Amino acid sequence: MRGIRLLSAVSRGVAALRPGWALSAPRPGRRGAPLAIALLLTTTAACGGAPGRAHEGSGPADTSEAALTYGTRPVRDPSITYQPDVVIVEGGPRAIRSASSDGLTWTIDGKTRGAQDVRLGKVLYATSRAVGRVQEVRRVHGDVVATLGPVEFTEVFRDAHLTLDQDIDDGALHYLEIPDLPGAVTVSADAPTDAATEAEKGAAKDAARDVPTTARTIGQTSVRAAHSGRVGTVVARGPVRAAAAGGTLPPARSSSVTADLGEWKAQPYRSPGAFGLKFNHKAAAGLKVFVDFSLKTEKLHIRSDVPISGGRVADGATFAVEGIKSVAISIAAGAANGVIDNSKIRAEVPVQMTLPIAGTPFAFNISWKFSVATALGGNNTTVTAGGEWGLDGAIGMVNGSIVTPKLSVIKSIMDSVTGVSVGVSGIATAVEFKVQVGVGVPAAFAGPYAKLVMDFGVTNGSALGAPLTRCVGATLDGKVGGGVGVSVSAVAMAALKKLLPTMKFQLLQESLTPFVHRQQTLPDVPLCKS
Repeated sequence: MRGIRLLSAVSRGVAALRPGWALSAPRPGRRGAPLAIALLLTTTAACGGAPGRAHEGSGPADTSEAALTYGTRPVRDPSITYQPDVVIVEGGPRAIRSASSDGLTWTIDGKTRGAQDVRLGKVLYATSRAVGRVQEVRRVHGDVVATLGPVEFTEVFRDAHLTLDQDIDDGALHYLEIPDLPGAVTVSADAPTDAATEAEKGAAKDAARDVPTTARTIGQTSVRAAHSGRVGTVVARGPVRAAAAGGTLPPARSSSVTADLGEWKAQPYRSPGAFGLKFNHKAAAGLKVFVDFSLKTEKLHIRSDVPISGGRVADGATFAVEGIKSVAISIAAGAANGVIDNSKIRAEVPVQMTLPIAGTPFAFNISWKFSVATALGGNNTTVTAGGEWGLDGAIGMVNGSIVTPKLSVIKSIMDSVTGVSVGVSGIATAVEFKVQVGVGVPAAFAGPYAKLVMDFGVTNGSALGAPLTRCVGATLDGKVGGGVGVSVSAVAMAALKKLLPTMKFQLLQESLTPFVHRQQTLPDVPLCKS
């Protein structure tokens, strides 16, 4: 058969077989020639040894600095049918001169095959992280400079079959910083918005309500039932933005990166058997906040079966993340000046975890969001708390339906709430952990995804009530989302619209599926309940 000789896709629990990706799409009147490429996550190259150079469709993942930063090359194979307006640029990451610090403007070697075919309105496909609808294109000193907007997964692939059954080696993940990620930090909805557009005001209100949104997430009824239906259209007006001046996308790195978010900082991290996000309010201010959210894993595993035919995701698609064993959080907050120090933020962390995938047109991506609001009363107030909960089961989508884990208590957060305050004090925080495989630009990645959202709240009663009783309370909410498409918040979409005024993209509100809601106040007496 034509194409690349394939290795067997791994069956769960069969250690003797190498893990595999499969991309296949039957052609009318002939038997489809599936493309399956080995994903060698446990090779020396993928785990930090000598960088490997991927062959076209097989061999170890390309761990060169360019591939880790810009993504993997497109794949040409009879089993994959791209949409007619997709322009494929050959050369892969080596053809990329640079990318802007917001990940939207890409400079490509003008001598590379396909570069001269890039046109306004076409879908550029240079690497897995340089895929999007061309909003602007210029020729500069013989190179092609293209600014890209979001595209749906099925705007790139007309016929394909994405299958995966693979353990993820956390040691092979690298950190990719996007310094000017659109919509990274949200101004609260009640902040002054005289200069804000209506879209930005709406996005801020959605953010304050912690409403995640998805652009054209699912194309079939069986999965669409898991999503609510408010739809709006982003309409283009005015001139296209110029390419970002000066700043460029920094190289991916194996060590963790701390993102500066104004008065806050955030640091995604990985360690053997764990993924986490730390975020804190800078200690120089009167307010001090530190939160450490972590997921303990045991053989983190991705299972995917996503058929695409005729530009439509077939019913019954699967993308599930398995192996998350527990979720934990540690919270510490203090305010020197009481209520005037209180703060709130909602942030899309501009640092993503990425993994090279050998010979495939996709990238593996982990991204994070968080929100936090403090309500500390009285000078020199402190609140601390921590807890851990077991998770049993996958998160994501299986056979077209959202699947959620069962939760159990390992360490009760109620037993840990403490601190000193002359008034009732509290803190609320939420974290989103999202796993996705696909293509796109950093702000709007397209492909199958699964996400876990955890919300926590703790309150500590006033020390003035201690002679009678000290009241403490906590809330816990857990939700799961999953689908195939572009998972992007209203905030990020509003920021993209501002940067790319000619962009047209439909926005569909996403509905998450809850799996736990718990609320408790102690002691169980009328004084605390009131």
